[in-house]
Amino acid sequence: MERLRAFLEANRKDIVDFVEGNQRPMAFESNAYAKVLNELVSVLPLTTGLDKAHIELAIAILESMWCGWVSQAKANKGSYGKNDPEKFKQSILSAFEIGQQYAAIRP
Repeated sequence: MERLRAFLEANRKDIVDFVEGNQRPMAFESNAYAKVLNELVSVLPLTTGLDKAHIELAIAILESMWCGWVSQAKANKGSYGKNDPEKFKQSILSAFEIGQQYAAIRP
């Protein structure tokens, strides 16, 4: 996991620039993304209404939940190692922490 962390740290500018400059599609009313997005706007009112932070956070939540599910389901079946779900989790947490630290360099 240290190798991944080092990679994320070395490429933090490119990663942040990519997400910052990328236009994500808006939600459709009846899918899981829209449900999460609407809930986020309600429980985490960052601004008046929907903004890019809500959009990206909804994507991160959906993808993180899927990673938790798939890694644990495959570990339960023996397809992945028993420690692999924790490695998935640590990858997600490391990326978040690196982003927080990068804010001191790029406010």
